[in-house]
Amino acid sequence: MKKVTMKDIAREAGVSITTVSKILNNVDMHISEATKERVMELVKAYNYVPNQIAKGLRSKNSNTIGIVTYDIADPYVSQIIVGVESVSKANDISVLICNTNPEKESELEDIQFLTSKMVDGIIFLRCLSAKNEEWVSNLKIPIIVVDREWSMDIHDIGIIDSNSVAAVYKVTELLIKEGCEKIAYIGPFPDKRSSNRIQGYKNALQDNRRALNESLIYQEGFFTPETGIKGVQNIFNGQKIDAVVCANDLIASGALLALNRKGICVPKDVKVTGIDNIALSQYLIPPLTTIDLHGYQVGVECAQMLIARLRDNVALSKKLIECEIVKRESV
Repeated sequence: MKKVTMKDIAREAGVSITTVSKILNNVDMHISEATKERVMELVKAYNYVPNQIAKGLRSKNSNTIGIVTYDIADPYVSQIIVGVESVSKANDISVLICNTNPEKESELEDIQFLTSKMVDGIIFLRCLSAKNEEWVSNLKIPIIVVDREWSMDIHDIGIIDSNSVAAVYKVTELLIKEGCEKIAYIGPFPDKRSSNRIQGYKNALQDNRRALNESLIYQEGFFTPETGIKGVQNIFNGQKIDAVVCANDLIASGALLALNRKGICVPKDVKVTGIDNIALSQYLIPPLTTIDLHGYQVGVECAQMLIARLRDNVALSKKLIECEIVKRESV
């Protein structure tokens, strides 16, 4: 069956292509209601869908934004994406998501894919390797980065910071106030999207006059339960530890499992904290004390900032999202 075009709709309705376009885009209030009804009945009868790519070429806007992330399976990242999509849909903007892989170095390919689709802007969620910064800085579209340091000097960039340094500081200080003396830290391999978290741990120890013990720090892998399991196996080697700060809730879930397998009781023997406040955290055994980084709100702020830049030319800026402790039974 031949694909119906706007030209076909116009011919059968007895109007110009321009009139059909105006009706579909709701940009001319002087067209009679009878003409609008006739055109829309044909659109519905033929299940006609406008060609958004062609529309974008004409307007030089695709009404599409891109998202690049390392791990869409991370519940916190998913919360952010839901927030972005909620605002985008309300503004008739589509979202293209690229779940890239830092190990396979496919990040640049995904960025190039998004630019080939003429996205109007890109949001980087906890990703963007240093080697691709310069390439991205040369793009002629606005960029927003989330929870990541940025070293390039470019003007058209927005930064949304979920304040993860303060988050780790807060849970570390909470454990100190609970009387913990030997507080360990388990996190992913340090890079520009994770190194700031351990800084919160170090700052809290320093401000509370606690010595930093490098043997209590494990930084390998990614933001996954496996990192928590390996961290416990590596750190709990005979030395006395009474608390563990984990760089996110998924790492904490692995740490809880590994501690249980070792016969170490939480929180009687060791207290454990996470970061992110994902839905899973309240169902762990025991329910996890964590920090709410308000992932959905982070996504909303990303989309609102980017759309304001695209539609009203509002300058991109840096925004800090406040975090808060959610105390449960693991402390």
